[in-house]
Amino acid sequence: MKAYKTVIYSFFIGGLFALIAQALVTVWTQVLTGTPMQFFIGGSTLISMGVIGCILGGFGVYQLVEKWGTFGALLPFSGFAMAVGMKMVGPWTKNNATTGKAVWQGLWLVIWFNVVAASISILFGYVCGVMNIEPALVVEKNTTALVFPLAFLVGGLLCALFQVVYLVVKSITPKCKPVWILLTAWFCGAIFAPLGVSGALANFAGQGFSVMIPVGGYNMYNVGVSFAMGEFGEGLLHLGSFLLAVAGLFFTGLATFLIYNAKFGRTNIGEVHRAKAQGLIDELDGAKAPAAAAPRAAAATEEAPAVS
Repeated sequence: MKAYKTVIYSFFIGGLFALIAQALVTVWTQVLTGTPMQFFIGGSTLISMGVIGCILGGFGVYQLVEKWGTFGALLPFSGFAMAVGMKMVGPWTKNNATTGKAVWQGLWLVIWFNVVAASISILFGYVCGVMNIEPALVVEKNTTALVFPLAFLVGGLLCALFQVVYLVVKSITPKCKPVWILLTAWFCGAIFAPLGVSGALANFAGQGFSVMIPVGGYNMYNVGVSFAMGEFGEGLLHLGSFLLAVAGLFFTGLATFLIYNAKFGRTNIGEVHRAKAQGLIDELDGAKAPAAAAPRAAAATEEAPAVS
């Protein structure tokens, strides 16, 4: 596939996932507002997106979407949940690994990625808080219906941007893996927080930013700032919400693995997709055969002599 096409697909696929997340956060806002779980509206949206990635990934569908628009599928939280599940499926199908070893691969990805990313982002936020750095850009929260098209636009642009970054880095270092670009995206959420960019995007475009990986860096940056300001209650609340979302990430990844195993066993994803493609070809061939046979049957009837 042409490189520019993957960027275009990333834009539309990422925008679509952002739009779905914006609809989900609207539902969770109605359900959780005024309850003790109100603080977890964002986390509930992330886990809901994880469930979408889990189901589609378990049935081998999400991986096809990823092939068309890499970061359009990977940058949203749904893609991360699918990636955790496939981290388990990989050794299960390719190396005949035990269930424990396969699950550990996914769990280890969740642990090292989030511990490293969160720790650095919190430390960065703490330093900025101690230095009393105020956001250079402040945007009020968008509560109008325009948040939906803006979520699509900004979400799509972010996915397209990191797809370009991936293509550039991969052209320089062919061994570059998508997970390193995801980690970079996380840190971008923290790095641009003191400038006010991350907060502005979250308020301006809703889930166009808040369902994407960079929001993790932004949230952990804010935890660090809260700690620096002595607001430990608020910081721990956001940290707790983050840990719940991380737990949800692991369990949705595990569900991806379980669904995949129940559906396809130890058949690797490449063979699954080839079998699906062959099945589609066979169906098309089967549909064409009767259609082609009908004119021949009609012609034979016209040419046959009448029986008296």
